[in-house]
Amino acid sequence: MQSTNGQMVQVTLPPNAVPGSTIQIADPAAVVQAQVVGAPQQMQMNMGMGGQAWQADIFQNQPKILIRQEFALIEMCGIEAKNRYRISVPQADGRSEGQVFLYISETSDCFERICCSVNRSLTLNVHAGPGKDFPIIQQMEKPFHLQGCICCRPTFNVTGASKAETFGRIEDPWRCCVMDQQIFDKAGALKFVTSGSLFQCGLCCPLCADIDFTVSKQGKPVGHIKKLAIDPCECVKETNRFLIDFQGLTDPTERRLALASAMLLDLQYFEQNKNNNN
Repeated sequence: MQSTNGQMVQVTLPPNAVPGSTIQIADPAAVVQAQVVGAPQQMQMNMGMGGQAWQADIFQNQPKILIRQEFALIEMCGIEAKNRYRISVPQADGRSEGQVFLYISETSDCFERICCSVNRSLTLNVHAGPGKDFPIIQQMEKPFHLQGCICCRPTFNVTGASKAETFGRIEDPWRCCVMDQQIFDKAGALKFVTSGSLFQCGLCCPLCADIDFTVSKQGKPVGHIKKLAIDPCECVKETNRFLIDFQGLTDPTERRLALASAMLLDLQYFEQNKNNNN
């Protein structure tokens, strides 16, 4: 990890270090407090004195991640709640949740959630740990939009913890018979697109089949985003699961944008389904 004076310091975790615990590190410049952030294959340190302890790739070079939406009891009353998601490395079956190492929380206005539902403006915050109390390492800001409207389409501005650090932008243009997005880098250049057909079994019966989206660069598939078929419990709770297979997406920024793409797909196409079910 990087110390407070910019030098690299090797840290050996004590045997009793578990995710969420705090240990002291004898930094060359000072003694610092560090919090252990867990992942199945790696343990990384999130320093509390401004050090950059997370690797450039916030997904820790994992080939796949599983995103699971948390249940909010208030939605059983037809009121839109703040979205919350857990991110983990999927288990061997590729569908079950593993150990959570990132967390997504929503920031939005209560009045907009009640009156505007899925159209509301919001910000999704990615936290460097399994809960919302961990530091924010990415933000995805969506302005107000109109669900299903040809003109007022949803977009995401993707930034770091500081909005001065820009990663790119996600746009969801209107298309006939296809769900697609265009992903741009911070300079405004098109990096890749995600697309999925409207003629999929999972759209008619979400309990029976997955819904697939292909991530493509210059017409060639480089990854996949999959909304997994829901089980009866998830159907009642109105929660979703997404699997991102990064495959050819090795650039850390592109992987961040792929996460944002999956989140906007959920807000644009599957939050509306939840409202229709209420």
